Amino acid sequence: MTTGLARASVRSRPSAFAGTFAALVLSATVVTACVAIAVSAAGAPAAPGRAAVSEMGLAFTLVTVYLSVFVIGQVMSLAVAQRGRESALLRAIGAGPWQIRRMVAAEALCTALLALPVGYGFGSLLARVWFDGMSAHGMVPDGFSLSVGWPSFLAAAGVLVISSQLGGVIAAWRGSRTRPSSALAASAVSGGERAGVVRGLSAVLALLGAVALTAAARAGSVEDAGAAIPLVLLAHLVAIGLAGPWIGRLTAAVAAPLLRGPGGAAGELAVAGARARARRLSAAVTPIALVTAFALAKFISLSGAGDPDWMEVFGTLLYAGFAGFVAANTLIMLTLERLREFSLLRAVGAGARQIVAVVLWEGVITALAGVGAGAVAGCAVMVPLGEKTGTPLSGLPPWAWAATLTSGLVLVLAASCVPLVRMLRVRPMEGMVRST
Repeated sequence: MTTGLARASVRSRPSAFAGTFAALVLSATVVTACVAIAVSAAGAPAAPGRAAVSEMGLAFTLVTVYLSVFVIGQVMSLAVAQRGRESALLRAIGAGPWQIRRMVAAEALCTALLALPVGYGFGSLLARVWFDGMSAHGMVPDGFSLSVGWPSFLAAAGVLVISSQLGGVIAAWRGSRTRPSSALAASAVSGGERAGVVRGLSAVLALLGAVALTAAARAGSVEDAGAAIPLVLLAHLVAIGLAGPWIGRLTAAVAAPLLRGPGGAAGELAVAGARARARRLSAAVTPIALVTAFALAKFISLSGAGDPDWMEVFGTLLYAGFAGFVAANTLIMLTLERLREFSLLRAVGAGARQIVAVVLWEGVITALAGVGAGAVAGCAVMVPLGEKTGTPLSGLPPWAWAATLTSGLVLVLAASCVPLVRMLRVRPMEGMVRST
């Protein structure tokens, strides 16, 4: 029965399944490549430079595993929230909380198992590109050959299965314990759920933990402080992810007076939509903040390092590309779930240009929230630790700030508007029926 419910859930929301599948494939890709480099370096014969490559591979592996767990949990939470109405209806006709949780767990497991071989294949290609780049820059020690074997496959499998199960079950716990009538009322409005007190307290505790980690890294040696920067950034981003709904509402409140003039009616609708859907939008704010924070940290590190190291540049592209793809994937999921809302607006007289304008202004609010939160996290880490490692924040050129802001805005607007091309081709009444 549980498997049947999982299949029916996937059929009812194919966009949520596709978004989760894409995030899992991306995670498996980067984990496979990083583990392959680390294991290949560890198994190479002793030679000058082998230890450095091995340590670099382990560092990349550690950060990408943390990133993957973080990202998969966010995407699974969003996917489960998008199916809140179906879960509430199942509860209303007699399904127990344990059945809802088992349904989500079964769906997460099946999605992870389907994504694993695809991600492993792409990860093997990425590892080969990585190895060839190292070889071209003279960074491959003697006797070092690339081997993408079982360790990479098992590591990717472990990250995907454990992260998807934890993320899905934790997200389903709240919905499975809510009364069916309350869940149906909340799901009547897309993103109508409100963040609870537990999430707020967790955000405060996560922020305090991130501050403590920053202080501990600053108190250590220069080498330890430099190595700890990615993990300290992730700690701050966990706090941002938990505080996402409040960050979204705060940004909407700040942007409201600015959008009333140039935005007109579309700007008013965008502000109202951002406030109402703040909990869902937090899933998009977090990966945008992730891209921004890591990009700023890497820009600062590279600006103080003289000639940029190829591995530093590759690592920046790897982290930023991974987070950027996840952010785009999340924004596409958020836009696709709004077919009923857009169809209703068109049914009462709104034109396609007005719908696009609303989405564009919402994208501006989302980009400001994500880029702003990421910039705050990057500064909170790099001001104390950058001074410690000799790469102060003041060394970051103005073009890096402008490039980060522009990239975040373009990413959000493009990912939000791409699905509209297809959605606006659907007739309003057909869209309302299809999304019921």
